[in-house]
Amino acid sequence: MAQQKIELRKLRDFGENISDTFQFIRQEFKPLLTAFLIMSGVFIVAGGIVGGIYQSGSMSGIMRALRSASYYGSSSLGNVFNGTYFLMILLSLFGIVSIRVVVASYMKVYDAKAGESPTLDEIWTQFKHYIVPLFFYSIIIGIMIVLGMVLCIAPGIYLAVVFAPIEMVLVVEDVSLGQAISRCFNIVKENFWISFAIYLVAYIIYSFSSGIIGAIIGVIAGLASYFSTKDVASTVGIVTGILNIFTYTFYIIFAVSVGLHYFNLVEKLDGDGLMRKLENLGNTNPNSQIEEQY
Repeated sequence: MAQQKIELRKLRDFGENISDTFQFIRQEFKPLLTAFLIMSGVFIVAGGIVGGIYQSGSMSGIMRALRSASYYGSSSLGNVFNGTYFLMILLSLFGIVSIRVVVASYMKVYDAKAGESPTLDEIWTQFKHYIVPLFFYSIIIGIMIVLGMVLCIAPGIYLAVVFAPIEMVLVVEDVSLGQAISRCFNIVKENFWISFAIYLVAYIIYSFSSGIIGAIIGVIAGLASYFSTKDVASTVGIVTGILNIFTYTFYIIFAVSVGLHYFNLVEKLDGDGLMRKLENLGNTNPNSQIEEQY
């Protein structure tokens, strides 16, 4: 018997969010993973390659730069924070944002099609429309969160929870950045602690899962480098960076959990899911399958 499709616009408590997150990923695994690999994978792999080159080519230089900086000043740190380093950070940020946009686009189409899996073309149409502006928006949001952390840790944590679903708001509701910020505050203001708990647990699950895979990849790369008699540091670094795409895959867990909680919050506020049920109930004729008798 086929499993019942996940209804996005419904009220969920903490436990239902976590269980529905894994059920949604399990049911939509193939199309969701395909969209992730095609649309986000290119940025993650590129970031991994650049990161591998930076790590393998600069490790000894980093140590020398740090030692010389302690004696001769901080100018030598320019060898550490070079162009490759900032390109690596840029691609890593783009990779994370692209995952969240893929999941938001997927859920938007899934919701519009009443639980039918989106096609790759439908996801791509949404993704290409939002990825660039959301990347720059994420930088603005990130700066706001960092400033909150610097001023006092509590405001930074509060802003991180408030802005967690901002990609969902921007993609699903197709609003401006200002409207999205206002919407985030509006839907979270009376639901902060449940939101904080859900995001924290989902992030711990993601971190633990990706950490295990990352450790396995690191051990394999370390053993290959240790037992090799040739200079393979550069190759190992690049291969390790590429394999890190498996660790990023688990970020889907966090993104889906945030997405489901977004639909829970807007359902509490707007009740769109309930209105849809009432409309469908009114449009359904219970006697439509009964032949008329004369």
